[in-house]
Amino acid sequence: MTITVRRAVPADKAGIFKFLLEAYGENGRYKFPDRWEWQFERNPFKPDDKIPVFVAVDENGKVVGQSAAMYEPLKVGAEYLTLAWALDAIVLPDYRGQNLGFETLRINCESSPLWMGMIMAPSSRHILEKLGCQAVDHVISYRRVARFDPDSINQGVRNRTQQPAWQNTMGNLLRFLRLDKVFALAINAATAVQDACLESKRDASIDIQERECFDESFDRFWEKHQHFFPVIIRRDRQFLNWKYLEQPDMHYRIFTSSRDGEMSGYLILRCAYPPETNSGIIADLLADPEDTASLRALLFHALKIFKAEKMKYIYAASTIPAYQSAFQAVGFRKKKTIVPLLHSRLNDSQDSLLFSKSSWFLGRSDHDWDQYPYA
Repeated sequence: MTITVRRAVPADKAGIFKFLLEAYGENGRYKFPDRWEWQFERNPFKPDDKIPVFVAVDENGKVVGQSAAMYEPLKVGAEYLTLAWALDAIVLPDYRGQNLGFETLRINCESSPLWMGMIMAPSSRHILEKLGCQAVDHVISYRRVARFDPDSINQGVRNRTQQPAWQNTMGNLLRFLRLDKVFALAINAATAVQDACLESKRDASIDIQERECFDESFDRFWEKHQHFFPVIIRRDRQFLNWKYLEQPDMHYRIFTSSRDGEMSGYLILRCAYPPETNSGIIADLLADPEDTASLRALLFHALKIFKAEKMKYIYAASTIPAYQSAFQAVGFRKKKTIVPLLHSRLNDSQDSLLFSKSSWFLGRSDHDWDQYPYA
């Protein structure tokens, strides 16, 4: 059977949508049509009118594999460039072993001078390394328990008990004596006192306000703060509105911190309610890295929101050491390290900055890490 690997054209849309359902199962229905059109057709940062999806098609016209690219504006030093995020690389099981994953990612990579992957399957990571992608600053992912429940207590006991037989015995004993509920209540009470003590030390001059949209004040904030970060996705109001308010199925809330009437930072979060994982997502956080007071005030506010919404866990991530310290100061614990991979065909001067240590600002919503449904 002959299989052709090429860039998708508008006539492929119906076949791609059918493929997404087959490839992703139940969650495939959230990838189209609204999200697909937002991401690949109505993306205001596309360098041209072509569809940034690369497909493997059999001789009957069936799409059997793909990879895609999402364009975002990237500030590199004083220049603005276009970054293509590699994503949604997958091949149907019956067609694997024919090098289709490599070929779809290869032509995807060749389509953009600046191409990057962050959240990916091990097989895709292996291919990106073969294509010559190199590691940039690591993203540290953090998690904090917002609310303990009996399941949390039982899971904690199981994680600390080495013998499977003892795991079941201890779990059953806790449930029978209702100690799991007692421990959950006690830990939540102790955590509430600890959080209150920490929050009492926050700068009272910092005001937190919820915002309905990203207006021109975000442009002014971006212009003032962009120089703190050598390499960062451009976070002006055009990008923020597209990324957070126009993205289908996502319901983000926007908060700003201000001092003496001037914006000192912003926070973008969402609650992943069931059928998602009942988690709070800190999607974006931006402030002067040396403004510890604003960072902590925004994080305390996020914690308050998530607790009020009865979220179980809170997730955040960053490459920036000052942000990582702020997460830890309010009770977050390191969960994992993500290694982004970058392929560049830029000049030596630009590459020197891109691959320099401590250059990149990356967080929880960069790439397409946060999308519905969050597993």
